[in-house]
Parts: sequence; structure tokens; C-alpha cells
Amino acid sequence: MAVALFLVFSLVFYPVPSTEPEPICSEIIVNKSYSCEDRGLQEVPHMIPSSTESLDFSFNSLSALYYWVFSHLENLEYLDLSRCGINWIYNDAFGNNARLNTLILTGNPILYIADTAFQGARAIQHLYLQETSIVDISFLPLKSFKNLVTLNLESNFISSIGFPKDVTLDNLSLVNFGLNQIKTISVQDSEFLQQFKNLTLILKGNNIKYIEPNAFNSSDFYLLDLNGCTWNTKITSLLNGLNGLTTHTLRIGAFGDINTDFSILPGNLNGLCNISVKELGLQYRHVFEESSETFSCLTNIRKLDLTFMNLNSLPLLGQPNIIKELTLSKNQFPSLCSISSASYSLVTHLHIVGNLDTWDLGVKCLESLSNLQYLDLSHNDFHTAKCCRAQFSGLHSLSHLNLSYGAPLPLDNPAFTENKQLEILDFTHVHLIVEPSSSPFSNLAHLRTLNLSYSKVNSDYLQLFDGLTNLVFLNMDGNLFPNKTLKEENLFSKVIQLESLILSNCNLEVIEAHVFQKLEKLTSIDLSHNSLTAFATDAFADLKNISLNFAFNKILTIPIEMVRNISEATTINLSYNPIDCSCSNIEFLTWYKQHEQIFLDKKYTRCGSPPSLAGTELSKVAITCGFSLMYIILIVIIPLICIILIIIFAKFYRRRIYATI
Repeated sequence: MAVALFLVFSLVFYPVPSTEPEPICSEIIVNKSYSCEDRGLQEVPHMIPSSTESLDFSFNSLSALYYWVFSHLENLEYLDLSRCGINWIYNDAFGNNARLNTLILTGNPILYIADTAFQGARAIQHLYLQETSIVDISFLPLKSFKNLVTLNLESNFISSIGFPKDVTLDNLSLVNFGLNQIKTISVQDSEFLQQFKNLTLILKGNNIKYIEPNAFNSSDFYLLDLNGCTWNTKITSLLNGLNGLTTHTLRIGAFGDINTDFSILPGNLNGLCNISVKELGLQYRHVFEESSETFSCLTNIRKLDLTFMNLNSLPLLGQPNIIKELTLSKNQFPSLCSISSASYSLVTHLHIVGNLDTWDLGVKCLESLSNLQYLDLSHNDFHTAKCCRAQFSGLHSLSHLNLSYGAPLPLDNPAFTENKQLEILDFTHVHLIVEPSSSPFSNLAHLRTLNLSYSKVNSDYLQLFDGLTNLVFLNMDGNLFPNKTLKEENLFSKVIQLESLILSNCNLEVIEAHVFQKLEKLTSIDLSHNSLTAFATDAFADLKNISLNFAFNKILTIPIEMVRNISEATTINLSYNPIDCSCSNIEFLTWYKQHEQIFLDKKYTRCGSPPSLAGTELSKVAITCGFSLMYIILIVIIPLICIILIIIFAKFYRRRIYATI
């Protein structure tokens, strides 16, 4: 009897997960875009509607393409058939796909293509045929591609760039013959391509031994890529074959993984005097002897890339020159002063990334670059010295400075006295050494973006951001806060124009109330990858139009009052939190389903408890909070049985009494 009464008065919750079968393909955009990638399919599933415009069917099994395979997808514009094992493409295979714009056939061992295979798909503009074993371009029915813009034939066995003469491709703008078996280029081979203006022609990775003089005479390209094309020939021979060429960009560098001699001797680049080019790439070649003659033909170059050229000083560039952008990455300069900055005083963009030796920032090494706006010195190991007042003296036009991924750097106070026009400053993964009470950025009133991720800045220095009156983006990813707590009094109160703030990976456990109340313009905050247990919306001044990222935290329950004031214009990410899906959190779970459209990464927003629902998406959970059928039976039937037993016992007891009278 005691057990029955205990069961009667025990109230428990009864969560019931809803179960839905996983679809064969993923719906990216409703009725328009689907991904069936690597699903082991041999045909297009019936779930793909005729309204589909984009379909990724890569890594499935389609040995042959017939008319009926995609015939019902009349609205198809993008189709990816990469590595589907396609051998044969038969007549009218795309006869009902008149809107098809992009077709990707990469990695299919194609043996046969019918002449009329693409006759119905005349809208195709972008055709990708990498790694398809093609040996000759005439294998393709090019007459069907009247509107072709991009033709990618990389990594095949083609030996000639010659096109059939009876083909008309008026809109062609990019042809990729990279990594084929082209060894020679004759005037006849290039005749078809000379009709195009601003064509991008990629020939990289072909072992070209000879280019016939005048083969590209009068050609007007946008880009000619000949990187890695001189395994067995000198660069002099290559340039002589390009005489008369006009191109915006020319790449004649090498590949770093090919073991051969890519030395440049004085006079080797004189062929550039017969070529009209604005941007030149020479990476992975070696200047064997420093000479003023080496770069004497660069007087009309505007952009020059000298990456990985084993330079420890820079030979004088041809004078006068009009170089605006210069890349000197992956060399061996002992000092920033070794780059002879005075010989290219018009430069506005300078990239020196990943110098191979530890080097010196020097003093006033760039002073002559009064027009410099963009300076990238990332991934460098500088000898430790106070930065950056003397080092960047004279750079009054500098607006973007990247010093990320470098050695520890002590900062002057202030650090950028002559760089007041800075708008973007990046110290990612640089241990910044800042003295107490100093304000290294105090004169950067124009700075809008500051990246201090993993810079080990002391967040107790409340004056750190003094002077940043126009800062709108601040990245503090990976920096730590005392006691794992973001206090109400903090260094962010000085940057009241802030719109976006990143505080991920900061090991935060607590955010005090009203922390960001002064940041009235804040529209995005990233608090992911911390150890927060509370979804603290009371920290923010405005919840009408803000993006809140609380992914990868330890949030279990969310009081309904924390979300009631959130508007439909807000977005929230709660993915990878162990959300409690029991009735103790029922108000939030109900609110979540009513406002599901404002949540991001819903697929990974899942229950952490109770065990029966762990791993279930919140949107697929249906819980009933109250009595289950079993407990209704306990509450109704058992008491009724007890009453009946009591009545029977009473009657039996009365009979015994009367029987004894």
C-alpha cells in the first residue's frame, strides 16, 4: 500500500523525441540548391525537384550520361559531376538543360563524347575538364559551346594549344592548359587565341622547350601564366619567344619543388624590353649576380613579385620606374634597410612576408616611401627592439600595417607618432609587451580595425585603448582575463564606436551584468569557445539588431527573461552547447521553436541532457511536461483498485462480525 501511494504522488517528466529519416541529399536552398556529394548514388534521387538550379552530384557513380539522367531538371544552372566515373557522354545528354551555365566534369576518365552531347546546353559558359585523360582539344565538340567563357583543361595529356579552325568562341576569356604535355608553341598553334582581347592563358607546369618567335606577337592578354615552364631551357629563350606580346600580367617564375637551375644572370631578362607588361612574377628564381643590368627592363612594370629569390639585398631596379606594388617575401634580408627602398619611391603596397632569417627592423629604413599605404611584414622574426616609432618614421600615408605572426614586440608609448592615418593594424600572434599605464595607440584616431588576437595583452590595463575614438572592429581572440571574468569595469569602455568584438577562446567563465552597456553601436560579438554557463543578454545595451555567438560553451538552461527582448533582426549561435532538453528548460525550448529562424548552425544546436535525448537537434525535440500514460494509470487505476480492495475487505470484516453474534 505504501509503495502504491509513493507511485501515485511521484510526478516526473516524460520527454518524447521526434524521429525523422535523414534525407538522401542535403537541401541548401529550398527547392533551388541541393548537395548529393559522395552518397553512393547511381541516379538522381526523386527528392530533387524540377525547380532545382544548383546540384552537387560529385563523388557518386555514373558510368554514362544519357538524355534521361538530368532531363527533368529543366531549371538547372550549376552541375558538379566531379569524379563520378563517367566514361561515355551520349547524344543529347544535356538536351533538356537549356539554362545550364556551369558544368564540372573534373576527374572523370572520359573515353567518348558524342558530337551532339551538349547541343541542348548552349548556355554553358564555364566548363571544367581537369584530369579527364584528354589528349587533344579536338576531342571536345566545341561547336556546341557558342557562349563559352571558361575552359579548364588542367592536368591532362594535351600536347598543343592549337584549336580547330572552324570553331567560334567569341566570349572566351580563360583557357587553362596547366600541367599538360605542351613542349613547343608555334605561330600556327597560337593563331586561334590571338583574336581575343584580355584573355587569361594558363600554361603553368608544362615543360616548354621552345616558343617560336612571334608566336605571341600582337597578342593582347590579361594574364599569361608560364610558371614552372622552363625545366630544360633558359628563361632567355622563353622571353625571346614572347616578343611583341602585350599582357597585363606575366608570370615566369618557377616551382619550389623542382630541382633544377633557375638562376638569373645579368642580361637574362632583357627580353622583357620587347614585351608590354604591367605586372610581373619571378618567384622561385635566383639572382646569381647583383647587377644594375638585371632589372633594367622593368621601367614600365607597376607590380613586381620577387618571392623566394634568395635575395639578401635588392639590386637596383631600372630607372626611372613606376612600380606601385612590390613583393619581396621569403628572401634572406639581414635588415629592412637591405631592400634599397629609395630605388622605388612610388611604391604604395609593400609585402615582405616570411623572411627566411631573423632580421632587423632598423631605423627609418622606409623613410623614402612617402606614398606607402599598405605594409605587410607578417610571419617575420625580428630582433627584439622597441617598436614602432623610429622604424616607421616618415610613413605619413600608411593606412594598413600587418605585423602578425612575429616575435615578441615591445611597444613605444605612443608607438605610431608619424603614422596617424593608420586604419588597419594587425598584431595577430605577436606577444605585445606594453608597459603599465602606457597607451601605445593613443594618437591613432583614424584606426578602424585592430587585431590583437593571441597577443597576450594585459586586459587589466584599462588605458590600453585610449585614443581609439573611431575603432569599429576589435579582435581579442585568445587573450585571457583575470579570474576568467569579464568585469563591468573594463578596457572596452574607451572604444564606444565599436561595432564588432571578438572574445572567443578567452577562457571566460563569467560575464558580469552591463559589461557592454556603453557600446551602444555593437552589432556583433563572438564569445565562442569559452566556458560560459550563462546566456547573459543583460550585458548588452541593445538586443534589436545584434549577432550573438555563444557557440562551444557550457550553457545548459536559459531563463526566458534573457530572450524575451530579442528582436527578429538578431542572430544567435548556440551550437555545441549541452542544452538541457528537460522540462526545467521548457520555456526556452518553446521560444526556440517559435523563433528558430534567428538561430545559426541549427544542425549542431543539440541537447546535452537528459541522456535519452543527448545529441538530438533542438528543432526535432518534442517534450511533454506532465503525467505520462503510465503515471495516469498509477494515479487513476491503482487508487481505484485500492478503494475496491478496501470495500471488499470492509464487507468481509463485517460478515465475520455478524457471524459471531
